[in-house]
Amino acid sequence: MKKKLETEAVIENLITATLGDNPTSRQCHIYRENLRALVRLAKSEQVVEIKTNVQRLAGAIEAHEARRRAKAILLAQRLSGIFEQAQQQFEFKQ
Repeated sequence: MKKKLETEAVIENLITATLGDNPTSRQCHIYRENLRALVRLAKSEQVVEIKTNVQRLAGAIEAHEARRRAKAILLAQRLSGIFEQAQQQFEFKQ
């Protein structure tokens, strides 16, 4: 026994609610296929949105890492200058 998908059940309910009790088989087919196409479109849009969000998140992480590295490099450059100045003061007893 094959399990009926929830989407298919909703589509059948929409067909009955929209077309009434005596629709032609052609009307049912066209309406059913349009609803299935709408479901496929919604799924594909959702996948695109998920991929976009993942790329945005990954890019934000990469940007955060790049900023952190740049700050570390600047701090190291500044510290080397501070250490050189402190070494000179120590050597010349200023």
